[in-house]
Amino acid sequence: MFLRLLQICACGLMAAVAAPASGAESVDAVRMEGGGHVVHASLLVDAAIAEPGEPFAVGVLFELAPGWHMYWKNPGQSGLPTQLSWAADGVEFGPLQWPAPLAFRESEGSLTTFGYEGPVLLRSDAVAAPGTRSPIVVRAKAEFLVCKLQCVPGSFELERALAIGADAVPADPETGSLFMRNAARVPRPAADLGVELEALYSQSAVRPGDAFTGAIAVRGAFTLGEATPFASFAPTDSEALGLAVTGSRPHPYAEQGLLLTLRGEAATDGDEVSRLRGVLALRDAAYRPLWVQVDLPLPRERAGVEVAVRPAPWLEPLQATSGAGFFWRAILLALAGGLVLNLMPCVLPVLAIKVFGLADLAQRSPREVRMHGAAYAGGVVASMLVLAGLVVALRAGGMAVGWGFQFQEPLFLAVISTVLLVFGLNLFGVFEIGFDATRLAGLGASASGPRRSFFEGLLAVALATPCSAPFLGTAVGFAFASAPITIVAVFAAIGVGLASPYVVITLVPAWARWLPRSGAWMVWLRKLLGFALLATVVWLLWVAGRSAGTDAVSGLLAFLLAVGFAAWLYGALQSARLLRPARLTAVGATLAALLALPLLPLEPAAERGSPSASGLDPASLEFEPAAVRAAVERGRVAFVYFTADWCLTCKVNEHAVLASSEVRDAMRRLDVARFVGDWTRRDDRIRAELARFGRAGVPMYLVYSPGRPAEPVVLPELLTVQVVVEALRAAAGEAGPLRAGRSTP
Repeated sequence: MFLRLLQICACGLMAAVAAPASGAESVDAVRMEGGGHVVHASLLVDAAIAEPGEPFAVGVLFELAPGWHMYWKNPGQSGLPTQLSWAADGVEFGPLQWPAPLAFRESEGSLTTFGYEGPVLLRSDAVAAPGTRSPIVVRAKAEFLVCKLQCVPGSFELERALAIGADAVPADPETGSLFMRNAARVPRPAADLGVELEALYSQSAVRPGDAFTGAIAVRGAFTLGEATPFASFAPTDSEALGLAVTGSRPHPYAEQGLLLTLRGEAATDGDEVSRLRGVLALRDAAYRPLWVQVDLPLPRERAGVEVAVRPAPWLEPLQATSGAGFFWRAILLALAGGLVLNLMPCVLPVLAIKVFGLADLAQRSPREVRMHGAAYAGGVVASMLVLAGLVVALRAGGMAVGWGFQFQEPLFLAVISTVLLVFGLNLFGVFEIGFDATRLAGLGASASGPRRSFFEGLLAVALATPCSAPFLGTAVGFAFASAPITIVAVFAAIGVGLASPYVVITLVPAWARWLPRSGAWMVWLRKLLGFALLATVVWLLWVAGRSAGTDAVSGLLAFLLAVGFAAWLYGALQSARLLRPARLTAVGATLAALLALPLLPLEPAAERGSPSASGLDPASLEFEPAAVRAAVERGRVAFVYFTADWCLTCKVNEHAVLASSEVRDAMRRLDVARFVGDWTRRDDRIRAELARFGRAGVPMYLVYSPGRPAEPVVLPELLTVQVVVEALRAAAGEAGPLRAGRSTP
């Protein structure tokens, strides 16, 4: 405000020096010269239709000299708004139709302003009342500020006689074309242009003095209409909200679209603006420009009222200086999440195999032990990078994906089942993964060579990706809403965290000495671990059956039987020292498997079972946002959980916590409405709901309270009975208030 007042004073002094032509000039055009600048203004009328009761258009055409600009109705962080008013006896004028403004960087880029340069037409629609006598005199009064290196205010009055009725004269073609071009640049409502807009905010409501972040979400095949994000949005109320564009990014939970991220600070005095308004410049799929009216809700609260924080990483600017901090925070969370993944049920089979391998490696040379650690880490990180590349490629192709998305594809289930079966047969001794001792220079041809450690790293990632561990959800959610390089960095950090425990033990040989010595017991343990892998195959077959039906399971079993026979044949030839036939068998079996896999009947089943059929709580209803809202509006607490058949963490939570008598009794006593979002197969509604809370995968648990229907409590990924019961009681009002949007301790 101080800067604006200072500028007004300065402009007044400059105007006195420049002595521009101003005052009430009764002409239809005026030229204002002085101080080395030129502004020419003329009053135009599009009188193609000038009948009483019929609308016609009037406008003032401003023509500015090169390098000069004038200001929009919201000048931005500097400048003064242009004002234009109309008058005519017997004529009613509509609101001024402002063309979409340009954005200017002033004061060496420290200020953003909005306005026009070159020729610009400010117009309104007018209607002459029935019985109005011809001619009528249309008057326009304008006050404005023009700037280049200096700013000079100006004002004028123009008037023009206009014949109506039988005396009306059509506008000349050039004037009509000018009005048409102007109308094309006037912003239109989003619905008229087929654009879906949504407002996202970092908190449930904005109080006076609050600093907040937000975004305008655009769904559809649109791109920004200007070269830089700050030039693509002009807010109407930037002074009351302190709004500034901070960057842009792909839409986090729509197949096509974008987010324009914002930063704001609500004024502590003055009127409370409760709408986010402005003009958004876009381009459609054919690269045609669109200027869209933005008019979205902005929840407001009084000062001192508690509001809920909404952690959503995509609201943070990618291009702001603070973006680096959020990037490194996501990297740290990814490292922590990868580390915790080692304790998740998904990774237990591979973790058991690594324990077996460490017991054997304890007696090896430190160099060989470190080589195994490096190979395992290389396998983990390489497979995470491949997965990151796949996510980037799918996103570039217009497909939205989430964490664990590959387990929604029956073909992937078939591939990983085959890999686990082959690995299990190897543990049973059907064949050995060995290498020529001469090539390994004394490392030996044992079955636990570095290549095997690399392969175990690949397998660990394949089994770990459906799990959503603590810290992992935020990191992956940030990555999926960011640029491709961020996706790669976050996925690589997850891989480093996943591999780190094994690598640390291999780097500190003293720790390995505490492991038991190898012996006959390891043969029995090896076969026991083989059964563990076969149990995992059984689980994957069940997931495939849930996703694609019983025909898929039958076809996959027949395929696995053929793979098992090929592995047995390879092992028999290997034992007989027939190395060349063994290699030919391995190559032939691999090619046959690759050709046969796409032919398996793995198309998803047409119908999805009910919650009770999938082993979920039979009292749960299928997730529908409208049904959840309706239940909460009726005064009921709602518990919504998102799960998948391939998510072992989800199943552990369901059977150990959600199925417990304490939780069920609490739900019955509190009359909790239960809803389940089953993400076993691809479902964009569920993916969008996960992304709304900054998550890229399951599980996710929400508790809705009638007191805060729009602000559910997000529970942790690993549940306990106490956490769930206390959250339900707090939502029902039986305990102290639980802050919405935060996980319970």
